[in-house]
Amino acid sequence: MKPNQTIDETEQTFKQFFSEQSDFQSKQLFIAGTEYRLFYFDTLVDSSLIQDFIMKPLLLRPKDPVRDVVSILDYTESEKTEDAIKALMYGKAVLLRGGESTLYLLGVDLKKERSINIPINERVLRGANEAFIENLDTNINLMRKLINSTDFIVKTYTVGRLSQTKIAVMYIKSIADTAIIEEVERRLSSIDMDYVEAPGFIDELIRDKKFTMFPQMLITERPDRARAYMMEGKAVIATAGSPDTIILPVSFWSFFQSPDDYQISWLLGTIFRLLRICCFLITIGLPAFYVSVSSFDQQLLPINFVNTLQSSLKYVTFPPLAEALSMMLLLEILREATIRLASPVGQTIGVVGGIVIGTVVVQSNLVSNTAVIIAALTGLASFIMPSYEMNSAVRLLSYPALILSSLFGLLGLVLFFMIIFIHLCQMDTMGLPYYKPPFSFGDMKDTLFRAPIWSLSKRPEKTASKNRTRMRNPRSWKR
Repeated sequence: MKPNQTIDETEQTFKQFFSEQSDFQSKQLFIAGTEYRLFYFDTLVDSSLIQDFIMKPLLLRPKDPVRDVVSILDYTESEKTEDAIKALMYGKAVLLRGGESTLYLLGVDLKKERSINIPINERVLRGANEAFIENLDTNINLMRKLINSTDFIVKTYTVGRLSQTKIAVMYIKSIADTAIIEEVERRLSSIDMDYVEAPGFIDELIRDKKFTMFPQMLITERPDRARAYMMEGKAVIATAGSPDTIILPVSFWSFFQSPDDYQISWLLGTIFRLLRICCFLITIGLPAFYVSVSSFDQQLLPINFVNTLQSSLKYVTFPPLAEALSMMLLLEILREATIRLASPVGQTIGVVGGIVIGTVVVQSNLVSNTAVIIAALTGLASFIMPSYEMNSAVRLLSYPALILSSLFGLLGLVLFFMIIFIHLCQMDTMGLPYYKPPFSFGDMKDTLFRAPIWSLSKRPEKTASKNRTRMRNPRSWKR
């Protein structure tokens, strides 16, 4: 607000920006001979808050300073019209008093949000059952309740020229590497576009390698999982309007870890983690292995298995490559159908469609029994991975493996796995290695298997260089 600018002139300035907004309101008030003007969007404010905490106090104490009268925590004063316009768009009310140049920005925004619910995509058998929601303040509240420390830092940013999306970067100051946090903040600050849809846009805009199927950031809806990674020096990015948060930097092995691993015996946790890693290899390689041994390398199989395979392929119309491709595509179609339809209908279609179509294609000799079994095992193996992003990447990688195996047999499959591992070794995330083969015992502790909690005394060196000691003497009770 310019010096000596009248209330009417200020109102005209607002109307230049909001003249086409049908929900923009301007209320003129005269209280004890003093003129007031109140501006707000009636679709963004809570009218009861305006009535109880602005109007009534002004009527009772019209001569006192506004700051002493209104009883609102979110109270700001400014003399810049730009600040007032931005505050109005965020659901605040702007109050002007005759004879003053100060703009009073009052937080009376309407709070409408869904309640905190159980996680939908990351369910566990044991552990917390709270999930993030679309409200950023609520998500930060959940994290502050889990980490009661002054070292827990929350920094907010605004990205998107038009959407003005609020983003929060959360980390633990005494653990996280300063260089990594600064790099995260630099990349977020460099985003320059009209609107940001999180977390997908942020993932693509700040990731290191643009052309790769492998996820480079971990997406989670669980506050307890976000806390666990922050305790290892990671940063968490939360966004207004999304119940999903981004954890970074993470390694390849992070996508095979589940919160359940740390709620059960370390032996069981190790077995389940090894099972997930095996299913990663099965999802990529099983259809390709089937095609290679059916077309090229039958001598590698026991004679009884070869006889069974040949008898199942005897009357089949299509070659093994077409069989495997058609069944895998059919599995993808059923998967998408069950996701997009309503939950009860989707489950019915998934079960009935799989049984009916599988039976029909076998009886009509379009595909063999073995191909149906291979497709079913591949689909089940992909479902076991805790991360949807890694799940999707692995399913897509099975197609080029299938084609190479149809051309070169097992040599093509081995060549494809070599390409995959070379690609993984070349990848970085926030300047740190994405894939590090677990050649030493220290590397294997929380990657290939889940070591006992009492043995995980050190945090990862790359992300928690400032404070590597996680525990000192956890079993001091034992003499």
